[in-house]
Amino acid sequence: MSVIERPLETIQELFCKNWKEGASTDKDDFGVTKHFQELFDTREKLSKIPMLDAQSINTLPLNSLVRFKCMVQDTELSQEVALFASTVSNKPDGEEAFVCHRYSDGPHEDQMLASHQNQELMDLRSSYYCVSVPGQSQWVKDADKPAGLDAALQGLKLEETKASEVIAERFPFPAVSHFAAVVKTHSSDVSIGVTDMIEVIGVLGASDKVSSGDSFDFQEESAAGPRIPTVHAILMNKVDDHGHPELTVNGRPTEEDIEKLVKDAKTIRDELIRYIAQAVRGDKFAAELVLLHLLARVYSRPSGAVLGKFSLNLKDTTANSPVAKSLEKVVKSVLPKVHAIPMTLANLNKNYFYPRGEEQLCSGMLQVTRGTLLLLDETAMEEGTLVDQGIKNLKAVTDVSLYQTLNYVFPYNNLEFQTDISLLIISFGSSLVPVDCGITLTPEPSMPEQQSEPTEEQLQSFRRYISALRLAEYKFSEDMAKEIEREFMEQRKAASAAGSTLITPNDLALNISLARLVALSKGELTLNRECWDHAVSLSKQIKERSSTTAQ
Repeated sequence: MSVIERPLETIQELFCKNWKEGASTDKDDFGVTKHFQELFDTREKLSKIPMLDAQSINTLPLNSLVRFKCMVQDTELSQEVALFASTVSNKPDGEEAFVCHRYSDGPHEDQMLASHQNQELMDLRSSYYCVSVPGQSQWVKDADKPAGLDAALQGLKLEETKASEVIAERFPFPAVSHFAAVVKTHSSDVSIGVTDMIEVIGVLGASDKVSSGDSFDFQEESAAGPRIPTVHAILMNKVDDHGHPELTVNGRPTEEDIEKLVKDAKTIRDELIRYIAQAVRGDKFAAELVLLHLLARVYSRPSGAVLGKFSLNLKDTTANSPVAKSLEKVVKSVLPKVHAIPMTLANLNKNYFYPRGEEQLCSGMLQVTRGTLLLLDETAMEEGTLVDQGIKNLKAVTDVSLYQTLNYVFPYNNLEFQTDISLLIISFGSSLVPVDCGITLTPEPSMPEQQSEPTEEQLQSFRRYISALRLAEYKFSEDMAKEIEREFMEQRKAASAAGSTLITPNDLALNISLARLVALSKGELTLNRECWDHAVSLSKQIKERSSTTAQ
């Protein structure tokens, strides 16, 4: 017997072995969690479990073990009371048994509740509406494709299959194909929240009809509404939102990953800057800033400040420039999650960038997992007027850029959620959105028309480099902090004496932020003098390039 093909048999064995009569159903999982954690404790072992998606749902057997990598779109579905265990009579011989139903839809077709039911225990289930990870790059989807059983099942796929049903307004990107499932769990995990990226290991259940109107409730069979597949969760692994799909179970790099990338960082860095430069018309300075942008993440929020964010605006005044499309191709080839949004008047005025709703939480284009890069193309904007909806959308983007927060709008109040979204903005002039850094592109006149593509091996190294160093532990040494503070005070004194412009605390904050990213990009996990000087040089060039005109 394979635990992947028949997980309920394994669960029943554990139930018979470990369940104690009179135990509390909401506190005792009779060893199921531990058993499956031990069975699938590495990424290699997890990859053997079939991935649940819009294609595999047509072939995967009911009650088989599946893996579903997803974003939690809504945590507020109605709780339901369900059978935890009961005495059933097995057909056709009528043999009775005390059976656990926690990770299933209830008694099987060949089982019926015993007429003299002497023990029936109930369970309280919580449900999450989950969707396929928004903006997931194709190379990540390919890496997640399991071998073995799922490959065999895909070969049995029928020629005519029904498209998986979803609730369109519960996915952030309008008209983008995706997959959705209701994840059911017997305990409410307070650590799981909206936009969290999770990997669910569970038993595939029957599809439920879920309301697409104003109610969260699961509907009667006769009611209208899309049928959404269900997964009875055994394990819910919270995946680090910046992680590479082939790293550890939780997406974080190991010390071994970090050590190897630190060793090769400078070589990879140079190659990656050359690759990005091709997308920004040969401008290596802009390419370096894009690289630093790819490594940025919010790592702390002391006293309301947001440390680590680095929104970037590239200004390109050339008509019909290919920069936006070229950059989209590049970042999608190296980052796990990317989505391009044309900032047209129609997009701003007619769509929603923020989540909203009454009882049902409808999504918005900014309801994405942490670590997602949104490429905003303002060069697509036409002349016209922003209506009230467009102004609200623009404010939502501004809040993400300045504060990394997003308001969820409800009829009587707004709830503010923290985000960590990378904003890369392409525009003709200064962006409509305030950013941490904005420069004008300076094309390289001698740039060859024919661009060279990186090898698959190079792409793999770029992806691991970004994912691992983005999450690496960085230390700001006390000695360097004192040295930087001393220099800052000396520069202000000298500028005051000369009657020139004083360096501001904001300038210092930008330099410190740049220094962290420069150090990480070079594989340095502690700031040194070389990286600090390089960051200060970059800061000066940013000031010069922020007001120049493209050639």
